[in-house]
Amino acid sequence: MRRTSNLFLALFLIMNLAAACSTQKTVTTRYVQYDSHTGEPVTREKETTTTTEDSGGGAAVLSGTLNVIGTVILLPVRAVGVLIGAIL
Repeated sequence: MRRTSNLFLALFLIMNLAAACSTQKTVTTRYVQYDSHTGEPVTREKETTTTTEDSGGGAAVLSGTLNVIGTVILLPVRAVGVLIGAIL
C-alpha cells in the first residue's frame, strides 16, 4: 500500500511540473523594400522576437498544490460552519 501511495505522489508531482513548464515562441518578420524603377530588392530587414509564455497561469506548482490540499482539509470545517449557521 505504501509503494502505491508513493508512486501516486511521484506521478502527481511529475504531471504538475510538466504542466507548469513555460513555452517559448519565436516570431521572425522580414521586410523587403523594392526599387520602383528596376523592381530589384534594395534593402532587407529582419526582426526576430522571442517571448516566453507561462502556461501555469502565474501560480507556482508548489503553491497551487498546497492551495488544493488546504481546501480539501478545510472542507469538513466549512461544512460544520454552514450547518451551525443554518441552525442559528
